[in-house]
Amino acid sequence: MTLPNPSRRPRPDVLMSASILVLAAFAGPASAADADAPEGPAVEEVVVTGQREAQRAAIAVKRDEFVVSDVVSADDIGKLPDHNTAAALRRIPGVSIMEDQGEPRFPTIRGLRSTYNRTTVDGAIVGSVDESGRTVPLDIVPSVMAGRLEVIKTVTPENDGNAIGGVVNVTTRSAFDAGRPFLNAMASYGHYERHGDVRNDKPAFRLAAAAGRTFGAEDEWGVVLGASFEQLDYDIPQVESQDPSVREYTAAGAPVSSGAPTGNGIQVPAFQRLFWYNNTKQRKGVNGKVEYRPTDDFRAEISGLYAKMEDDEERIENRIEPLGNVANQTPTSGAFARGRGVIQLNQPITTREVDIGRASFTWAFAPAWTADGDLIVSEAALDVPNHSVEFRTVDAQGANYAFNYDTTNPLFPVFRPINDTAFRTPANYNLQQHRDALTATNEQSYQGRFNLAFDQDQGDNNLKAKVGGVARSTLRKFISRQTNYTVNQATFPYTLAAVAGQGPRELIADRYLLNPRIDADLAREFFNTNRARFNTTVAAPTGDYKVKEDVLAGYAQASYEFGPFTVLGGVRYEHTDIRANVNRVAGGVLTPVTNDGGYSNWMPSAHLQWKLRDDLIVRAAWTNTIGRPDFGQLAGAENVTFDGAQAILSRGNPDLKPRESEGFDLSVEFYPPDGLISLAVFHKDIKNEIFTLTSTELLNVGRGVESVQVRTARNVESVKLKGLEFGVQQAFTFLPAPFDGFGFNGNVTLVDSDATYITSAGRRKRGLFQQPEITTNESVYYQRGPFEARVSHNYIGGFLETIVDAVPNSDQYWKGRHSFDASVSWRVRENFTIFAEGQNLSNTGRQEVTGPNQRNLQEWANYGRTYWIGLAASF
Repeated sequence: MTLPNPSRRPRPDVLMSASILVLAAFAGPASAADADAPEGPAVEEVVVTGQREAQRAAIAVKRDEFVVSDVVSADDIGKLPDHNTAAALRRIPGVSIMEDQGEPRFPTIRGLRSTYNRTTVDGAIVGSVDESGRTVPLDIVPSVMAGRLEVIKTVTPENDGNAIGGVVNVTTRSAFDAGRPFLNAMASYGHYERHGDVRNDKPAFRLAAAAGRTFGAEDEWGVVLGASFEQLDYDIPQVESQDPSVREYTAAGAPVSSGAPTGNGIQVPAFQRLFWYNNTKQRKGVNGKVEYRPTDDFRAEISGLYAKMEDDEERIENRIEPLGNVANQTPTSGAFARGRGVIQLNQPITTREVDIGRASFTWAFAPAWTADGDLIVSEAALDVPNHSVEFRTVDAQGANYAFNYDTTNPLFPVFRPINDTAFRTPANYNLQQHRDALTATNEQSYQGRFNLAFDQDQGDNNLKAKVGGVARSTLRKFISRQTNYTVNQATFPYTLAAVAGQGPRELIADRYLLNPRIDADLAREFFNTNRARFNTTVAAPTGDYKVKEDVLAGYAQASYEFGPFTVLGGVRYEHTDIRANVNRVAGGVLTPVTNDGGYSNWMPSAHLQWKLRDDLIVRAAWTNTIGRPDFGQLAGAENVTFDGAQAILSRGNPDLKPRESEGFDLSVEFYPPDGLISLAVFHKDIKNEIFTLTSTELLNVGRGVESVQVRTARNVESVKLKGLEFGVQQAFTFLPAPFDGFGFNGNVTLVDSDATYITSAGRRKRGLFQQPEITTNESVYYQRGPFEARVSHNYIGGFLETIVDAVPNSDQYWKGRHSFDASVSWRVRENFTIFAEGQNLSNTGRQEVTGPNQRNLQEWANYGRTYWIGLAASF
């Protein structure tokens, strides 16, 4: 099947190869000016390195900022404290990270998901690689490219308005920061506890390098190049139930929704679904920056970044479903006289690409006057071709697949077939279908900014003013293609026996056996050999859409410093125009439809900074921000996807309003020597909060009438969010040796959210989506001489994940999760460091729960531990 692809996919392989070849050249001989400089003593200089130096740099940035912000800095060998850029953000108060397939990926700031926070690189917008949203998964940006990560929580009028939680900015390295030529390189080898049980067993490794230097007669030019490559290969065993995950039964044994008046109150899992994932991932990236600083009054910069992630996944699934009524029920057991077995294979290959180009200048053209601006181009592409195969037992023979269930442990319910051999005999499973599908998006953004600033220093008083404007145009294209292949079993019997393979030997959660499975190679070979005997059905492209969003913004702000006080006030105005083209089906006819809309927002703000002493700062802020709906939500299209064998229909809602948030912040920061103690409280009142409502309908999405999850975005009545952040960073340099090498970095965030959701079952009060009530991060490190070690702990509390429309008992929650990491390094020579790291040492997986009192299984997954050893070089 030939499928259209809207993506104009950048191909920077040549650029990446060239970057790696020339990296060493930048760390070559210094300029003539450097060569003529007098030599200083070579052995008496005391240099602070590693995590301690990175912590000092982060504290210095936070202290100098006017707004409430937090920073994670790279250390002297050019790396963040975590390989994954998103994982490094967990060290910031108020930031939690949503995981996907065991990897930190999407930052949540003060309760607001990443789709409503602005993510930038050196201040440049980043295109989204999500199917419908505005999310930027930060695992796509290699951490070696970052000099530091900044999270701005109280945005001023000059910041983008689409930042209810805040702004995440990745600052790449500058040749002028180092003050000398530099070359940093790293290589590491990894071992995953879970790997190689179903297919690929490729080595896990990381390679990264960055180099930079200044040059020219007066060192007025600077250049930095970076490159990275990473390969991961791991398995994830998983057990789930259906959605809704639990149901009850009447006195006669008939199924009803959990909580129904006729139900008996006994919660029974809807299905038993076993999964085994194998993910083979490759990430590559290059970045470059050329700067020109001929005088202190002028600087210009051209920079570019390209990052690509490819996730080759094989997902096998075995499922047991009840048919009909239950019998012999007790509070923890029961029996079904008829059942169904489902065996499925999915092979999505997810490719995400992001590229950013930026040209900027800053010019102090007159005393007290500065102009700056930039032009930014960003493109993001997502490609997910997926070949899937599904086999099912014959419902007319359902009595052969009877089973009992046991819910003594509600988190790990067990379905026990009466005839286990029947369930595990491949010949008993007939083909449901082969399916070729493609999901692809392409987003192109163009932005121009200009700012004019006035800064008049009058001794004890200082007046600053700034005005500016932004013009941005974004075009998002989405396509969804699906072709189904079925057979006539009477004329062409096709059972699992033709393509069966052995499942993983390990029991999932020590109690579930996933066997047999579909052998992917045999299934593909069988399909290609017999393709002419398959019936082909092509789904209508009802999910396609194209959304064009144009934003014009302007702002004005002014600040005045008098003695220890600085006040800033201003307003930002943004006007948004939206035009969406979608396909609708009416009477079997596909008709193009255009939706137009727009909205305008005034966003005033006021900020106060009070420096009580040099080491004590109080900050306060009143801010107004917005959160734009996702592109897929605005388009109004309908798109069918599949989670394993489960069909999911997503319906857009072009009538969605943007979120509008009013926030109040107050923080106190104390800076003892080599440390920081901070306390912040915040409150947000959000109008038009957006949530996704999940319901279940019987629909035909191409393979007969079945139970389909229907997801629709809606506005919420109101959301209130309040919280507290407390953070401590301290190097214990005041202790006697050798204890002066210890240090600590920790924070805790408490959040209380209150949201009202409108459902078919009435108003439902819950917390905010994906908002844990508590998150904590703690790191204890020791650094002395060439030795450094660190032990870290992260805890993300439980939170609401899904609202199920008509069944309140089936709302879904993530349980709290602890994880521990550790690292140790030894600087064997001046320029070389060996290191070892252990991740998820607590072997903690993901648990999602549902049902009354949130006790029943929705989803459980285990990731295992990961170990790395490596060598870093710094010149």
